[in-house]
Amino acid sequence: MTKALCIHGHFYQPPRFDPWLEEVLPEGSAAPAHDWNARITRECYAPLAYARRLDGAGMISELVNCYAWMSFNFGPTLLRWMELHAPGAYARILEADRQSLRRLGHGNALAQVYHHPIMPLATDLDKDLEIGWAVQDFESRFGRKPEGMWLAETAVDGATLAALARAGIRFTVLAPRQAKAVRPVGSGEFSPVTEDTLDTTRPYLVPLPQGKSMTVFFYHGSISRAVAFERLLENGEQFWARLSGPFPGGLRHIATDGESYGHHFLFGEMALAYVIEQAREGRDGMILTNYGAYLQANPARDEAQIHENSSWSCAHGLERWKTHCGCSNGSHPDWMQDWRRPLRRSLNYLKYYVDEHFFKRGSTLFHTPGLALAEYGLTLAGAETLDGFLDRHALPGLIPNQRQDACRLLLMQQLALASFASCAWFFDDIARIEPLNGLIFARRALDLLVATGGADVEAGFVRILSEAQSNMREEWDGAALWRDVVTPRRPRLADLAAYVLGPDAAPRGERHWPGLFLATDGRELVGRWHRTMDEERCPVPAQTSPCAGHLAEMALARSRRQEDALLAASCEAAEDLLPLLGDFTEGQTQPQAFLGLHMPGLVWNWLTVKRTLPRDMLGFIPVWLGRNPDIRALLERRLEDHGLELARRLPATEKDLIDLIGNARKLGLGIPWWEIQNMVMEMPGRSRHEELCQLLGLATNGC
Repeated sequence: MTKALCIHGHFYQPPRFDPWLEEVLPEGSAAPAHDWNARITRECYAPLAYARRLDGAGMISELVNCYAWMSFNFGPTLLRWMELHAPGAYARILEADRQSLRRLGHGNALAQVYHHPIMPLATDLDKDLEIGWAVQDFESRFGRKPEGMWLAETAVDGATLAALARAGIRFTVLAPRQAKAVRPVGSGEFSPVTEDTLDTTRPYLVPLPQGKSMTVFFYHGSISRAVAFERLLENGEQFWARLSGPFPGGLRHIATDGESYGHHFLFGEMALAYVIEQAREGRDGMILTNYGAYLQANPARDEAQIHENSSWSCAHGLERWKTHCGCSNGSHPDWMQDWRRPLRRSLNYLKYYVDEHFFKRGSTLFHTPGLALAEYGLTLAGAETLDGFLDRHALPGLIPNQRQDACRLLLMQQLALASFASCAWFFDDIARIEPLNGLIFARRALDLLVATGGADVEAGFVRILSEAQSNMREEWDGAALWRDVVTPRRPRLADLAAYVLGPDAAPRGERHWPGLFLATDGRELVGRWHRTMDEERCPVPAQTSPCAGHLAEMALARSRRQEDALLAASCEAAEDLLPLLGDFTEGQTQPQAFLGLHMPGLVWNWLTVKRTLPRDMLGFIPVWLGRNPDIRALLERRLEDHGLELARRLPATEKDLIDLIGNARKLGLGIPWWEIQNMVMEMPGRSRHEELCQLLGLATNGC
């Protein structure tokens, strides 16, 4: 019997975009990265697209696009962010699906419910929207229909499986403890199973009403837990040994959060690349496959019943997303999570009025409000312009304000859905960033409800929310957080003026975000909100009061500008000082104290424009940089960018790049040159650039 292997990674980040700008504002907890999307992309998503395989000499011999050899799903909101901010990794993900489709006849990518809500807790309407929008997003990115769909937290009930079936989804993946009983298709009684007795090497059909069914793969529990929690990824050979045996045949498959590979466990992507190489070589009789290909060759011959309202991350079913069940990340075992219930009640309260108003007001704006809402995912995915969408769905003869109201209604629904992302309840306090993000989406949805003529239900919403008590501060209940943290995030146009005025303003006094275009002529501000087609104008204010998130963004921009200015000034000062520097003899001891003002420029000029430095000084610089880590970090960032500029002009700049890398190493600068390694590895005729490859740790034999 064939021994097939499938490794699934669930890649997801909470929807953390600002609902007005549709951009992620700085998240201090992710420092030194701008935000958590950026940090985890750097630690996991990008390394998996360029995983290193080393030869016997420790040189990089291959870059493995792990996505081409593993099953995976990405959240749509994360892919939308990556498309804008990590285009290289994003392109490798799309290409990986195309490669697997050519190799196996079935792509590695699975879809994922759009905003990652707990589906059994969602209404039938919301189930269909989350699935339908996910399908539309998937088709627009991957160019094909999805065969499988990942359920948030693998939370499942029969109604959710039925909704998947209605959408044309063939299969999903669940935890083994979610299987209740099994039987051969067409036989008699179901036999109860446990995680230990369930055969996870085969697919199962879960019977549904009206003669329908859904195929379910139950992943191997113990190996998946070892990857996620037991440091199995520390050793590639150990990882392979667990995956490869012993088992008689069929499908061995695991499923974990994809962030295990690199974010949770450093260099986890290299352990995965090692396993991929073993399977590609057919070691131990194993072959790599994906769920769609395996199902095509091995249709389900057994049926299963599931534990209704179960999940992979809560031992109490779905209570983690409703009550104080004791499940959290374990950071504060004495904290209570009673806040979970009023948070969900308040959002359900809002969603009730959002739905009621959408269909009532929408009936005056759309041919069929339900159909317009169902297909709104096309505009979210960028597959259809908003104008084109309205031309298809809006009633003829609408005036501009009515078309704007139609857009507002759709955005209201999208943000109300986003507020239910599972991460809002996953951790241990309502004052964490995840629930606050959910409430910020609700803030905008409430505003749009009122703006389109709906009832102002904020008082009732806040009354329920006030029952949610934070563990962090006694004075923080849901109402206080709503008043003091959430509502101030709502920007006035005037408060965004600092982005287009003053020293950090963009050229021509303009600023583009995915959700807003802001411009000024010095007298008036003009804002165009893309999702609602609104245009807003106001005089340039004498002063502004932006929220903390915008202040942080402006501070980062100011810091980057000042860093550039300080480095330029230091370089200019270093040019004046350089002729006066001799060898570091006794007579030069006293001036060393003043070199700090010039050191960044001296280092930069030596490395980039090859200014000569006293021999003794080259031994002093690493010591100085070790005592000044902030300056060292600044130089490392700027020199890495400079190296990338040189790499883009290879081979003409090869000598300069070699000198830069070699001399930076002499100074003890810890620049990884990661992107440059990727670029050089993919150069044709790499063996002709042996010195450069040697410096970068790249093998040239066999290329």
